[in-house]
Amino acid sequence: MGTRTGFSTVEGMVAIALLSLAALGAAGTMARSARMLGVSNRDVATARATEQAIDQLGAGLRAAGNRCSAVRAGASSFATAVVSWTSAAVAGGLDLVVVTVQSGPQRHRSDTLWLFMPCN
Repeated sequence: MGTRTGFSTVEGMVAIALLSLAALGAAGTMARSARMLGVSNRDVATARATEQAIDQLGAGLRAAGNRCSAVRAGASSFATAVVSWTSAAVAGGLDLVVVTVQSGPQRHRSDTLWLFMPCN
C-alpha cells in the first residue's frame, strides 16, 4: 500500500470545527464592539448637549450685561439627554450645578457638574 497525501475526513472535520469556533468568537467580539460604539456615540452626544446648555447660559449672561440675576434655574431637553441647572450667588459670580440625565436602551445615567461663572 502506498503513502497517501492530503487530509483525512477526521482532520477536515477538526479543521472545520476550529474555524467555526474562531468565526463565532469573532462575531461575538464584533457584536460587543458595535454595542460599545453605540454607547460611546450616546456619551459624546450627551457631552455635547451639556456643553451646549452651558454655552447658552454663558451667552444669556453676556447678553444681560454680565448680571448674575440673568441666570435662573432651568432645563433643556436634547435628543440624548435632559440637562438641568441651578445657580447660587456667591462672591464674584454664580455657582452652577448642572445635572445631565442620559437615557439609553439599557441604562439611565446621571452626571453632575459644578462650575463657577463670574458675573456682577
